[in-house]
Amino acid sequence: MVVSAKKIFILIGSVFCLVMFGGFPGHAATMGSHYPFGGEGVLAGSGPPPGFHYRGYAFFTNPTHLKDDNGDDLDVGFDAKVLATVHRFLHVTQKKILGAYYAYEVVVPIVDKEVNIDVLGVSDSKSLSLGDVFFEPFTLIWHRPRWDATLTLGVYAPTGEYDSDNYASPGLGYWSGMLTLGGTVYFDDHRSWSLSAMTRTLVNTEQDETDVTPGPELVVEYGLGKEIGINEKLSIRPGICGSAYWQIGDDSDDGPGTLADERKQAYSLGAEINFFWLPPKLLQLNLRALREFGAKNTTQGSQVVLTLTKSW
Repeated sequence: MVVSAKKIFILIGSVFCLVMFGGFPGHAATMGSHYPFGGEGVLAGSGPPPGFHYRGYAFFTNPTHLKDDNGDDLDVGFDAKVLATVHRFLHVTQKKILGAYYAYEVVVPIVDKEVNIDVLGVSDSKSLSLGDVFFEPFTLIWHRPRWDATLTLGVYAPTGEYDSDNYASPGLGYWSGMLTLGGTVYFDDHRSWSLSAMTRTLVNTEQDETDVTPGPELVVEYGLGKEIGINEKLSIRPGICGSAYWQIGDDSDDGPGTLADERKQAYSLGAEINFFWLPPKLLQLNLRALREFGAKNTTQGSQVVLTLTKSW
């Protein structure tokens, strides 16, 4: 395969668009996204009840393809591995606004990355580094017999180290505001069958060093699941899940390695299973596996997410 000059030009930008906390930042603003699409699935649109909640995510991502603007493979010797542990601390209060419980949270990512691109002579890595922290001061959570809903406003702060010359930088070098809207519908009175969807809209500021503002982004995550009681102490919830990501606006300008009007997109589909140890333990373990497809101007591969949730 002959790699054109244009494809080499967009390669540097598109290679880092794997969407997860900390992302794959690189030389320009469009090279990453703050939100890890695929991080939620079944019951994505539902929030927890009042109390303190900790959720720890372990993301392992192994992209095997690099896609251009037409969705075709770029044969450039690309290989990457990312392991991220994300720590989410959430407090749902007893205070109600518009009939919903008010909550707030902070999310702290720790990222381990390795990036190799043979055609560019790139071999970079970064181990156990703080990524960009997410602060969410305003969350509303509704619970009704046959449906749930969630509305949140938050911001990603550029707390992770960013260097435009380091392909494995753990931070992205800019702020992102995020609006979340989601809901879950239950098909029976026991709330055992559920269909859920969550949308996240991100608006970004100008990136340090490049002076490029990444275009806005839209993420949709969804899941269909069935809660099954095993005994009085344990229930399981198998389900199918998926996600979609679109860059919905151009970057403010071409960057070093990116074209402003070439927008990213990707989709994924997979399955998950959730184990819920009922009170007094209030402990959940979730395993989700996703395969990506339909990517443009970004990587495409597979993702495994292990989630541990403890409530008080």
